[in-house]
Amino acid sequence: MKRLTTLFGVMLFCAPAFAEPLDYYLPKGGMYDASIPSPETVLGQPLGERHLRHDQIISYLSILASSRPEARLIDYGRTNEGRRLVLLAISNASNIEQLEATKSNPNVLKIWNGFSVHGNESSGSNAAVLYAWYLLATNNPTIKAALKDTVVLIDPSFNPDGLSRFTTYVNNHRSLTTVSDPNDMSHNEIWPGGRTNHYWFDLNRDWLLLTQTESKARIKQFQQWQPHILTDHHEMGSAASFFFQPGVPSRTNPLISDTNVKLTEELATYHAKALDQVAQPYYSKESFDDFYPGKGSTYPDLQGSVGILFEQARAMGGVIDTRNGQRSLAAGIRNQFLTAISTLQGGHENRQGFIEYKKNFFKNAIEQAAKLSVNGYLLDVSDNLSRGVMLQQFLTSHGIRFSTLADDKSINGHDYPAGQSIYISLNQPQTTLIQSLFSTGTSFNDNTFYDVSAWHLGMAWGLPWSEVKNNLRTNQQPIVDKPQNTYQKNAVAYVFDWHSGQAPAALQYLSQQSTEVMISGKPLNIDGHQLPAGSFVLPVNAETNEDQLFATLSTISDAFKVKWYPLTTALADSGVDLGSPVVQKLKKPKVMMLVGDGVDAYQAGSLWHLFDTRVYLPLTKVRLSDLSSVKLHQYTHIIMPDGNYQQRVNEKMNEKLIQWMRQGGHLIAIQRAANWADKNLKKPIKEKQEQASEQGKKEAVTDQQEDQPGWKAYADYDQDAAEKVLGGAIVEARADLSHPLSFGTHLPTQYALMKGRAVLQPTDNLYDTPLQVTDQVRAAGFVSDHWHKKLQSAPLVIAERNGEGSLIKFGFNPNFRAFWHGTQRWIINAIFMADLIRRTN
Repeated sequence: MKRLTTLFGVMLFCAPAFAEPLDYYLPKGGMYDASIPSPETVLGQPLGERHLRHDQIISYLSILASSRPEARLIDYGRTNEGRRLVLLAISNASNIEQLEATKSNPNVLKIWNGFSVHGNESSGSNAAVLYAWYLLATNNPTIKAALKDTVVLIDPSFNPDGLSRFTTYVNNHRSLTTVSDPNDMSHNEIWPGGRTNHYWFDLNRDWLLLTQTESKARIKQFQQWQPHILTDHHEMGSAASFFFQPGVPSRTNPLISDTNVKLTEELATYHAKALDQVAQPYYSKESFDDFYPGKGSTYPDLQGSVGILFEQARAMGGVIDTRNGQRSLAAGIRNQFLTAISTLQGGHENRQGFIEYKKNFFKNAIEQAAKLSVNGYLLDVSDNLSRGVMLQQFLTSHGIRFSTLADDKSINGHDYPAGQSIYISLNQPQTTLIQSLFSTGTSFNDNTFYDVSAWHLGMAWGLPWSEVKNNLRTNQQPIVDKPQNTYQKNAVAYVFDWHSGQAPAALQYLSQQSTEVMISGKPLNIDGHQLPAGSFVLPVNAETNEDQLFATLSTISDAFKVKWYPLTTALADSGVDLGSPVVQKLKKPKVMMLVGDGVDAYQAGSLWHLFDTRVYLPLTKVRLSDLSSVKLHQYTHIIMPDGNYQQRVNEKMNEKLIQWMRQGGHLIAIQRAANWADKNLKKPIKEKQEQASEQGKKEAVTDQQEDQPGWKAYADYDQDAAEKVLGGAIVEARADLSHPLSFGTHLPTQYALMKGRAVLQPTDNLYDTPLQVTDQVRAAGFVSDHWHKKLQSAPLVIAERNGEGSLIKFGFNPNFRAFWHGTQRWIINAIFMADLIRRTN
């Protein structure tokens, strides 16, 4: 018996040191309502012992809301994996009872506490349950007074799918004893990690872009509530301490007002006091910025709210050793909790300042906009009305008002058609956000950016756009996309316009329904109909089932809004006939995409999302480590997203890929993958290798001379390093609209978002480069002189025949964050149009 007792004592001694008693987290000397169950009593575990699962968090908040009149749980959406997105509203009982009226009451302070947009930064989500309990259970008179005229909105998890992926992993690998060694599995996630959502998107880059279901649902709530303060609780490197805004003053978006900055600074004094009381080190103004409005701490700043970023040192596996001492999940929970309280206290004590700022913001913004030389912006959506419908939905989501051009208008040489052009006036409350969406700035006070420096709406969406300096006649008639298609019994074929509607999805659908679909490599002018190159054809013959054909056509018209034309003859009015060799049968695509260690998960996720949700084409995702065991001949295309392949793909695999391409496979390589393919999947003659080597040496010497003029001050390093970073800017490019990869992109001048260090090397074949940076380079955002020189006339897309197949290389991500609609078609065409690319050497 004595031995068992000793063993039990040893086990207690070795139990996880993750958890702390409730008193550890709470302000000193507080009294609490015992009738409100604490998180530990409901969840059966102390806070900090294990990372809480999303379902545990939702369950606990549901219990609080159902038992207290001061709280209400608001379901505002579902994730891709079906998890609930919720807000827990806490105020006095009267405000909660009349919540809709409270929502629109400008004199009620509204504070939105948002936690863990990155799923593997979970101290915030864990703190959310403690914060909810505290607000309801505390007898602190200051908190009780604050809640009389304040509504606190607790969003416990911006990213439930990522949080669930993370908690499953880390809790599975947690030991009974504390393992603080940073090399342990519990501190190192497997690819793609829990940071991102289901489609591997960084949701903290999507507040403005709204490509993800979580973001769309959240912004709908944001626009309804228009909170005065929104906090965004994150984690950073384990060796760090705690950060709160303001960030680096020189890196603040110029559209953010001085009043916003002052209010942020005022709140900072409350955060400092709260953390001083527990001797928690912290810092501000030294790192992070407030520039890109797609982040949770910046998006509110352009709309009269005050966004606050918090960054807590991460302790992924519970407790971790760092060069600056141990970090723990429990400490992270405490710090996130205390700064949520300090936000409420600071907001309440300065409530009049926040309320007046919000009340005056939109009126002041309109007055400032009236002084500009620009009245608004006009966008032409006539070439694809489906994109116009999407644009209207996007603008509505952000509370941006728009109208439709009533008369044809010509501006800067472009003709904007009435009824098919969208006008966005600056004379409206959201004028600040609109100015940000159309910013073309290329010069900045500080050239260091935490994220991209440009996100221009017209450039990103591939729409002709103009500044408007005079009054326009408009109306409220919305853009609709309802093609007037006709069915004809004696048709020999139906031709579908590749430029219209959601043509790629329609083509994918049709390829699954029919054994024979043709694609035209040249424009068609048949039976009085003129259709662009890339249009696809469904032949009709005596064996065609008329009912089934009509059902297929109806689906394409109704679901995909594609314009189609019945042809009663194959004879062309001019140009090529329907039976021309340039009208080729589509090979049903079967596409593999490489994923896993070494591959950029963000880019892979954006491609998965594009083909899964927009084209409805299934991608077979194969881990790079498993590639050698896959029979390549099963696939028509292989996509290699940006990544580090050099140490992960051996010479034997290189040969397999070369043979697969020669036998008809199409390899699509993006950015660093394209550089790798150039090096490993082509065999240039020795002379060219020597020339390239010599040129590389010259460039290296030039770079070295630029980098080392003799002496530089250590303090100048950050600024100098920024010159060598292409952090995310828009470049101008010229497109060859006759090339199959450009079909459906319309514009001879297009805009690519450049980010990263990969640049394609020019090809000797002048016909192989359908998209190329212009000499001007800069369109919007920061491109240093260093990068301007490198990018002048640089190829953005190269398509080379290789035997019966091809190697298609991209020097940029054509589907950047799923928002770059203007260049998405290039990667889609790499799937559907690759067989149309002819050998040109």
